[in-house]
Amino acid sequence: MNDYKVGDVFQITETHGRQGWIGAFVLATEIKSFGIQGFVSHVETHDKQARAYIRLKWEEIEYIGHAPLMPADEVPV
Repeated sequence: MNDYKVGDVFQITETHGRQGWIGAFVLATEIKSFGIQGFVSHVETHDKQARAYIRLKWEEIEYIGHAPLMPADEVPV
């Protein structure tokens, strides 16, 4: 497998095919053999954040780096 971990950030590439997701940055919440599960964060209001969850294959993403922050409810126990 690889050395990726929860909290790593990936960018969705053109290989994914669904135009609305291409270029989005995804925070990984699970590392799987096929790829990742994670979410794209977006602002609903100045005081509220929302998340769009997605599963992606390795060939659909590029590694960006590790996020210094992760929502507390997503931190593995």
